[in-house]
This record gives sequence, structure tokens and C-alpha cells, in this order.
Amino acid sequence: MSILQMILVSAWAGISGNYFMDYLGFARPVVSGLVVGLILGDVQTGVILGATIEAMFLGIFTVGAALAPDYNLAGVVGVALGIASGYGVEAAVALALPVALFGQFLMMSIVYQGNLVFLHMADRYAEEGKINKIETAYLSGALLWFVKGFIPTFLALYFGASAVEGLFNALPVWLVDGFSIVGGILPAVGFAMLLNVIGASGEIWALFAAGFVLVSYLHLDILALAVLALVIAYLYVSLEPTKEVR
Repeated sequence: MSILQMILVSAWAGISGNYFMDYLGFARPVVSGLVVGLILGDVQTGVILGATIEAMFLGIFTVGAALAPDYNLAGVVGVALGIASGYGVEAAVALALPVALFGQFLMMSIVYQGNLVFLHMADRYAEEGKINKIETAYLSGALLWFVKGFIPTFLALYFGASAVEGLFNALPVWLVDGFSIVGGILPAVGFAMLLNVIGASGEIWALFAAGFVLVSYLHLDILALAVLALVIAYLYVSLEPTKEVR
């Protein structure tokens, strides 16, 4: 990985990890997988790794002061080192959670605390009636979000690719295979958590089980499954437009 690629990936981590960008969906690992894959010249692997990490954090969002693990940092670093090390899903899964927790620590200890400075600046400018300076103080809050994403990502990429490769070369085969199995299980856990949060009814579970059978036993690809799901959803709403799902 070249220095330019490291800078570009780190810049994306700083930009996409911004609190404002998160509301637009740019912080999600599945988006970062595509962007990092484009930067590193391996879009297919990037999308696969991004989707895998996305499934791990599916249904997890930051709401108010309740900070979720930093899935953005996990997605960018996990995908980048997964591609650079050549270990793909195994490396991405192994790195995702500790990186996410580290990012959460940075948000709580540095970003949120540091942005209080800009908040009090804005309060002072408001008392003085300086509208333009209020806007400047507000936008200045994005600086710490950028630094939170850029610096850890650049350091991880600069020192981490060879370290990750050496680590996985030293690991026994059974442990690396275990990471692969975990990579397959975690997406299922993520979907189960999401269904639990939305309070899935018996009907939704039945459709979920039907989709599992279509993919696992009939080997239906994701595009065909999505089209079939749209047809079922259309028929479901059209035939019973007033029915509430419980």
C-alpha cells in the first residue's frame, strides 16, 4: 500500500466518520468497503469485507449521548488491512471489534470533550451577536471528528499491514479457520439483533426462514432474492393494505 493510498483511506475515515456524515449513511462499513476498495484497487474484496463488517454492526447506531462502537473506523481499518494483508475476512473480523471499541473511546474522551470548547465559543459569540463567528465555531467541531478518523487510521495502515500479515502467518491454521467461521456467524447475529430490536412478528420470522432456505438450499443469488422479496412485499401490502404487522 503506497503512502498516497494510506492518506486517501485515512482522509475518507476522517470525512465519513464525521457526525454529520453519519446521518447521511456515509459512515456505514458497507459504504467504506466500496470506497476503500476503489482506493486500493480491489473493489470486489472491499465490498465483501465492508458487507461482512456491516452485518456485525447491523442495527447499531449512536443515539444522542449513547455512543455506539465506532463502526466507521472498524469498517475503514478492517477493510483496508484485510485487503493489504491478503487475509480478507479473517483479518477484517479479527480487527473490527477492537478498532470499533477504540474509536468509541476516542469519541468519548477526546471528540465530545474537545467540542465543548467550540460550544462555549459559540455561546460567547451568541451573546455578542456575532452570527458569522457562531457558524465558524459550529463548523470547527468537524475538525476533531476528522482527526479522530485520520490519525488512528493512518497509523494503523502505516504500521499495521505488515504486522497483521506477520501475525496471521504465525497463527495456527485452526485459529485462522476459526476466524473464517466467526466471519460467517457474526452476520447472522447482526440480523438476529436487528429483528429483535424491531420486534419481529411470526410472519416476519416465517419470511426470514423462507429466505434462508432459498439461499442455503436452492442457491438463489442475492439479486433474485431481492426481486422476490419486492414482489412478496408488494403483494402483502396490496392484498391487505390496512393490516398491521405485530
